[in-house]
Amino acid sequence: MDFLDIRDKTFLVTGVANRKSVAWHVARTLSEAGAEVVYVVRSQQRADTVAKLAPGAETLICDVEDPEQIERMASKLAASEQAAGRKLSGLLHSIAFADYEGGVKPFHET
Repeated sequence: MDFLDIRDKTFLVTGVANRKSVAWHVARTLSEAGAEVVYVVRSQQRADTVAKLAPGAETLICDVEDPEQIERMASKLAASEQAAGRKLSGLLHSIAFADYEGGVKPFHET
């Protein structure tokens, strides 16, 4: 039973770094429930990781610190959605940054 009605819907998942990533576990769960997952990662290295975790999955590279890359990714995603005759049904934002330059700080100080 698909109580969330996600079978055959498309979700964009950002921030997969490795098999320990929250993003990876959510993406895998979506995929197991019959959804199509499009991955957005920040580098070719991360894209290679996704290729090992989810062979054949559509993966876009976008460093969100670069506005031009964001625009390119949005254009590629729109073209891909149109070509496949699908529309995006959801998004998981799981991009994070941890600045350890001064050491690890307690959560409430970040």
